[in-house]
Amino acid sequence: MAVTTRQRAGFTMPELEHLAQCEDVTIVPLYRMDRLELVRGTVGPFRPPQKTQVPLWLAVMLKQSNRCRIVAPKWLSYTHLRSLCKQEEQPESMFARLPTHYLEVAHILLTAAEDDIVDSQDIRRLLQDLREVRQSKTREGLRMLNPLQLQMDNLSAAEINEIRPLFAHTFNMLRQLDSLASASDELRNPGQFADQSYSEFDDTFSSSYL
Repeated sequence: MAVTTRQRAGFTMPELEHLAQCEDVTIVPLYRMDRLELVRGTVGPFRPPQKTQVPLWLAVMLKQSNRCRIVAPKWLSYTHLRSLCKQEEQPESMFARLPTHYLEVAHILLTAAEDDIVDSQDIRRLLQDLREVRQSKTREGLRMLNPLQLQMDNLSAAEINEIRPLFAHTFNMLRQLDSLASASDELRNPGQFADQSYSEFDDTFSSSYL
């Protein structure tokens, strides 16, 4: 499957936020409401003060109409984010595991339901710190890029999207250099090197998020 120019360029943040709105969040309804039939299934009934899970887009819609209070996810707390920042800053530490759309979900919640989030301003600052330290680790990972592998586990969708154009360009350049080096070696030592193919890796690369 060919990768189009549009795919190589990545998504815009509004597009990523649109995808993130399918993530589930917890709400506390403020009014009694019957079940709602959605394409993905049924949610509700809503009985205050019982918590229930709904898609993020529905939570925002109910919040805007003053029909619910949104419960911040556990990872979107000052204590948890501060711990993650300290963990990320440790030398040679791995990327901390976070929800795939943590940046997009956090932005939506801090925009639509800031009054439901304790220490919202401090959380904004910690999210920025967390993003910057993870960006620094991503750049360091790209410096170790080779023609066969790039392994940086636990990157979020937005973080992958940021490096996607650069990664695709750099990877293609490395593959070209590797092919030239192999051809040069084979000319100097005919018959010593077997034909090498990246077809298996091409299939993996084309079907991956990148």
